[in-house]
Amino acid sequence: MFRGISSLSIDPKGRLAMPAKYREAMMDKAAGQIVITVDHTDKCLLVYPLDEWLAVEKTLMSLPNVNRRVRNMQRLILGHAAELELDAQGRLLLPAPLREYAGLDKKAVLVGQANKLELWDADNWEAARAAWLQEAQDDAEVNDILNQVSM
Repeated sequence: MFRGISSLSIDPKGRLAMPAKYREAMMDKAAGQIVITVDHTDKCLLVYPLDEWLAVEKTLMSLPNVNRRVRNMQRLILGHAAELELDAQGRLLLPAPLREYAGLDKKAVLVGQANKLELWDADNWEAARAAWLQEAQDDAEVNDILNQVSM
């Protein structure tokens, strides 16, 4: 459903315009209802259509929260989750705590991940992508796997 990379601008009020190709999918899938939360491993935000988020939330809540690490992950992901709606111009107003977590200021990158999107600060995205490319080039096991996939 969500594929590709889009460069975006964030206005001084913290709004970003959802690209048309994603906006249509968000409207079709969830009537413009979106949940955004933090990624617990990377400094980016995760953007879900509401129906996809409900499945993630159900899974998170089914985990054994007597385990401290699970409970902390639930606190981060569920605690930061913000329900948002696309406005008439197809924009989202990103809450300040989420913008601060991901270091979002003026330039951002939206990365399709099939059932969700990742929202990155443009500089952080460039640095992470360069590190991942180098890691993939240096990792013989990854190269063997990729060579088996016809691309």
